[in-house]
Amino acid sequence: MPTDAERSASLPLSPGLAREVVAAAAAAPSIHNTQPWLWRLEADGLTLLADSSRQLDIADPEGRQLLLSCGAALCNALLALRVRGLEPAVELLPDGDDFRSKPLATVTVVGQRPADDTERALVEAIPRRHTDRRPFAERPLSDEAVARLREAAEAHGAWLTAPTDPDLRVQVSVLLSRADWIEVHNDDYRKELASWSRTAPAADGIPRSAVVHSDAPRQSEFPMRDLDVVGQAGTLLQEHDVERPGILLIGTEADTTADRLRAGEAMQRVLLTATALNLATSPMSQAIDVEGMREQFRAATGGLGHVQMILRAGYLASGTEPLDPTPRRRVDDVLDVAGSDERT
Repeated sequence: MPTDAERSASLPLSPGLAREVVAAAAAAPSIHNTQPWLWRLEADGLTLLADSSRQLDIADPEGRQLLLSCGAALCNALLALRVRGLEPAVELLPDGDDFRSKPLATVTVVGQRPADDTERALVEAIPRRHTDRRPFAERPLSDEAVARLREAAEAHGAWLTAPTDPDLRVQVSVLLSRADWIEVHNDDYRKELASWSRTAPAADGIPRSAVVHSDAPRQSEFPMRDLDVVGQAGTLLQEHDVERPGILLIGTEADTTADRLRAGEAMQRVLLTATALNLATSPMSQAIDVEGMREQFRAATGGLGHVQMILRAGYLASGTEPLDPTPRRRVDDVLDVAGSDERT
C-alpha cells in the first residue's frame, strides 16, 4: 500500500505510457477469454476496475475467476512499468472489497529503479504466453523448474505445489472428472460456453484456434475441459499415448477478495515464468469452479489451503508449431482517461 508521502511524490503517467501498460495488461489470460477488466488513468496513476458485465453467471457465479483474471492483468501492468525502470506502488481494494462497484487496485509510480534480469525475462514472455491444450511430450517437470515456479507464486504471497504422489494425483483426477461430468451435463453451462465461443474473428471469446478436438475420447490422466461446442476445432488430435502432464496447484492461506486478486497475480507470474522456461500450460480449474466442489478438493488434498488455480504444465513435442495469439480488445475499449469525454 502506498504511503501518503509516496502518493504526494508520485510521478505522473502520460496517456501514451498508460496505453503501453494497459496493452501489456490486456495480454493476461481470462476464463473463456472474457477479459473482464477496465482501467482508468487519473492524475496520480492507474486504477483497475472489474468489468462485471463480463462475469460468467454460470461458470463463475462468485466472481472468483474474474478476480484471478484481473489480478493477472495487474501483474502484467506492474511488470510493464518495471521494465521501463519505474517503481510502482499498489493498493488493493482501496475503497473496500465490493469488487463489482469499487476499484480493485490503484497503481502509482513512486520512483525509478532499473529492471532486473528476471523482470525483463517475464516481460519478454508476455506476448509469447498462450494457453495450450495440445498434448505434451513425455518429459517430467524438473525439480529446478518447479522451484522456479514456486518462487514465482511466493513473490505474490501465494503458494504452489506440484503433486507427484500417485494417490494425490488420483484424487485430483477423480475430482476433475466429476466436475467435468457436471459441466458437460449442465445445459446452462454449455449455453454460456457457446455464447463465448467464436466462429468468426472477434476481439474476445474463445477462437477456434484455441479448441482441441479428438474423435475418440482423449486419453489423459487428467480430463481437459471440453470447449468444442460450436464450429470447427482448431486442432484435431490423432491417436496418442495416455497423457501424464505435470500439474501445479496455486493457492492462498485465506480466501478473501484481496487473496483472490493476489492469486491472480501469482498465477500470471507462474505462467510467465513457465513460458520463459519453455513450458506450455493450460488451466484445469473445473474442480474448483463447480459449485460445492472447492471444499471437496481442499479436503482431498489434505487441507493445503484454498486452491485458487490448477494448471497443467509440460513440454511440447519437438517441432510443434506455435499457436496463433488469442485476440484481445483494443486498448481504446478498456482504458478511460479521467476528464476526457472519450476513451484514449
